[in-house]
Amino acid sequence: MRPELRLKIGFLLLVWALFFAALFVSAVYRNNCAADSLTYIQFIVIAAGFVLALTNLVFLLRTNRSVHILSTAADSIGQGKVKPLTQFYPGQYLYPLAKSIRENGARVESYIQTMTEQKSQLESILDGIEEGILLINAAGRIHSSNRAARNMFSSVVELKGRRPLEIIRNPELQAACNRVLAKEIHSFHSEVAIESERFCHFHIVRVEQSEQEYGAIIALHDISELKRLEKIRRDFVANASHELRTPLTSIKGYTEMLMTDESDAELRNSCLEVILKNADNMIKIVNDLLQLARVEDYDNTTDMKPVNSAEAFMEAWRACAPMAEQRNVVIESDFAAEGPLVRADYDQLVQLFRNLLENAVRYSPPGAKVEVFSELREGEVKIAIGDYGPGIPRQDQQRIFERFFRVERHRGKEAGSTGLGLAICRHILKNHGGAIWVESPRKEMSSGSIFFFTLPAA
Repeated sequence: MRPELRLKIGFLLLVWALFFAALFVSAVYRNNCAADSLTYIQFIVIAAGFVLALTNLVFLLRTNRSVHILSTAADSIGQGKVKPLTQFYPGQYLYPLAKSIRENGARVESYIQTMTEQKSQLESILDGIEEGILLINAAGRIHSSNRAARNMFSSVVELKGRRPLEIIRNPELQAACNRVLAKEIHSFHSEVAIESERFCHFHIVRVEQSEQEYGAIIALHDISELKRLEKIRRDFVANASHELRTPLTSIKGYTEMLMTDESDAELRNSCLEVILKNADNMIKIVNDLLQLARVEDYDNTTDMKPVNSAEAFMEAWRACAPMAEQRNVVIESDFAAEGPLVRADYDQLVQLFRNLLENAVRYSPPGAKVEVFSELREGEVKIAIGDYGPGIPRQDQQRIFERFFRVERHRGKEAGSTGLGLAICRHILKNHGGAIWVESPRKEMSSGSIFFFTLPAA
């Protein structure tokens, strides 16, 4: 029965009790008192009864309102919503209970605020971690995740509620997660391929959620860049071995030939020429490797100063002139004598021009020309070196700046190339805060290449 209904029934019973009490008193005095005295006493009793009933009604209403307020406040505290109790003051009925509820509410509010702050801090820490974190519940489904995990699987609309196998198509990961949840093992770690060129190292650890339920945490570390660098290292070792083995094999073969026949002077001279040529090629490879190592370790910004790019270009062109004359290749340049000023290391800038010009001359057909353009833009200088050679396939244009990488259709056809020149150019521009890219084939043509690079203007 509701409190309001009980209050009404109690009030009616009280009124009826007072009414019958008044009748009883009037009956007793009717036989013992005069009519006037009886009427006066009866009126006093009835009035006193109504006053008493009204006082009790007011008290019951106020008590019921206070109980309702306290009950609502207690329910709100249970729901985490603390409401101030401003209706109760010292000396009031139920004030001790209201004070206790108010104090408990303040404690609960403090606990909620502390827990909210701790939760916010924990979420900030998890979101700041570079590794992806997945919290797995006892049912084997994702309960929550951090920002790195959501970015890692951005193609999945919602991670929550999914099984690990639904976002990472790898049975080994799902099997390991099942074993951890089944308490067969406590933890497990391995590597998994997310996509064709994306790899992750995952670590699964069991966590106890309650007395009888166990969940797990999956930590995912993206190792795609490490895998890429490892592949580059393997390719570098293989390519370096190949590039050095070829001239060494020739040197060894011709040396053995000289050792078996010392009488033929013409054969001896021919063998010596081949040995010298291969030795020069090995020296060039070693020099380029040393140059690449120096460029990669370059961090001395004190050598950066205003440099006339035209002077650096002309010095590089003088070094390439013998090769150009031999191939009958001419150059066309729009560099003014004063040239655009760039902030650079002069020696590295000369090396940059020389590597690009050597490539342009080497792969240009006889009688062709090499074109050089420059453009001063806001805060930087853009320079282009173009040729009319066979061009570079689009699928190879992202790899030509790797060490020892050469386009297959050019491999072995042009002597003197070590496959390190463009890698050196990329690192030089990286040191200078610039960029390099290629356009091939040239616009409105089916062949040719233009290498663009930028340098900060002085």
